[in-house]
Amino acid sequence: MDFLFMDKINKIIDNNRHITDTHYDFMYIEGGDEDKQCREITYKSKYEKGGASSIGNYKCDTSFELLQSSFEYMVKQEEKPDFIIWTGDDPPHLGNSQLNETLILQSITNMTNLIRGYFPDIPIFPSIGNHDSYPQHQIGVGPNWLFENVAQLWSPFLSNDSIETFKLGGYYTELVSEGFRIISLNTVFYYNENRQCLNLTDPAGQLLWLNETLANSYLAGERVWIIGHVPPGYNEKYDLFNFHKQFNDEYLFSFSQYSDIIEFHIYGHEHTDTFRLFYDDPNDHINDIEPTGIMFLSPSLTPWMNQFLPALPNNPGLRLYEYNITTFALLDYYQFWTNLTDNIITGNIDWMLEYRATEFFNTFDLSPISMYEAYLLIQSVTSQLIQFHFYNSVSYPTKGCDEICKKIQLCSIRHPFTKGFKECLVEI
Repeated sequence: MDFLFMDKINKIIDNNRHITDTHYDFMYIEGGDEDKQCREITYKSKYEKGGASSIGNYKCDTSFELLQSSFEYMVKQEEKPDFIIWTGDDPPHLGNSQLNETLILQSITNMTNLIRGYFPDIPIFPSIGNHDSYPQHQIGVGPNWLFENVAQLWSPFLSNDSIETFKLGGYYTELVSEGFRIISLNTVFYYNENRQCLNLTDPAGQLLWLNETLANSYLAGERVWIIGHVPPGYNEKYDLFNFHKQFNDEYLFSFSQYSDIIEFHIYGHEHTDTFRLFYDDPNDHINDIEPTGIMFLSPSLTPWMNQFLPALPNNPGLRLYEYNITTFALLDYYQFWTNLTDNIITGNIDWMLEYRATEFFNTFDLSPISMYEAYLLIQSVTSQLIQFHFYNSVSYPTKGCDEICKKIQLCSIRHPFTKGFKECLVEI
């Protein structure tokens, strides 16, 4: 199914692409054993169970065929988006014994070159992911080998000031156009599997820098987008908080004074499709005060299923955001997918529109108030909740959503703050 964008009315509306969690496995092989991450052909995969398709496998990371197909489809949809947001996690899901610094840098280099090759001269705003490191998930305060090398790699599309802060902490800010700023944060500092920053209150001074940057943006009358890899709040797929306890609420409080200039947040990491409401005060929900912010989590390209956790895989997903280039407000997004099960059977990758956000959520736009109305619809209409849960794993067949599932889905949307989430589980 082709879906081309021809309706940029008087150039008031434009599109930007979000690329996240590609996890391309350069050693994926056709016929590979899915229990060996599709990286080697075994007796079982050759003679008994059957090996992996060249297209992909739900137990493995992204094949070259799937990766190439996704970029060809993105270009076919929109050859010249305004810019690209790229929130990291390029290497495959491998143990540290199978990785090293060279392989990590090569993965990031490969993806950098791929994006620039398919989208030449298009501005790119990247963020670092927890798998973009060695050992996996372990990123400390810079300068270090990772920040130094990646800063050099990304220097063609980052300013000198951005390169300096990236070398220190993997974060930066860029003025996209007059009155419009993007802030890219290194949220891996706070990630629950990162042990490098446990004894630090503000790793690399990122939150202090964030406050100063937002204060300056406020005085300059700018609108701000926040991007990062790991989102705050509760991970409904893996049933845990993404951040260490001491960081989750502090991170969220950092935005409280500036919600009137922050349009929204974009994250990846969870491989799922969801959103989170944000309140300046974590107690505001008690009085049914409307949220002041919104966070969107885009699903991954990789279909990989964590075999050690009770979580479903997902179908490969791609997302295109639509925004107003005058107000910089988020208007809509288009979520695309491909049915990997069907692809394997037919031998062809068929990308298609899964849903359009404003149509599914029944909203005029994607503002915090509109998404609060979307939340209330999901909460009150069972069929909407079931469909939302289905989209959560990019239309991968689920076993339904029981009462526990319902609580976790709803509470993770409305309560990114720690205390509010725990209280919500009891209330609903």
